[in-house]
Amino acid sequence: MNRSTNVLIFISFFFLSFTGNLNLVDASDTASVILNSGNFEQLVMQSKDVWFVLFGAPWCPYVKQLKPEWDKASKALEGKVKFGELDCDVENDIQARFGVTGFPTVFAFGPDKCAPPTGLTERTADALEKAGLSYYDKAQGCKMEF
Repeated sequence: MNRSTNVLIFISFFFLSFTGNLNLVDASDTASVILNSGNFEQLVMQSKDVWFVLFGAPWCPYVKQLKPEWDKASKALEGKVKFGELDCDVENDIQARFGVTGFPTVFAFGPDKCAPPTGLTERTADALEKAGLSYYDKAQGCKMEF
């Protein structure tokens, strides 16, 4: 390789290191939170809120296909249902904890975090919104004590 090729490769890696997972959606177009081992317990497991959590990997074509629908639903349900995304390439311990073996996997965590999360098969914004409103309505009738 010549010097200009090395420089181009270096610049490419430098750019990628600052863009993270190359999320092409403007952050203002989503209400979904990036979850990791540093915030998962506090935000999701210790919360009285209903959470939809997307377990995936940025390279997965099915996750990429779901992402625009996920973002739409997260904005539509903002203030009712919280949305979060977990990169399983990085967060292997959380992935293993919930037995996630394929992507995307979406779990609904209700207000009772002692109950196991419910797997969701919805893949459109409308279906995610309906499921989210259903969980939200049920949670409003629950006595949530921690």
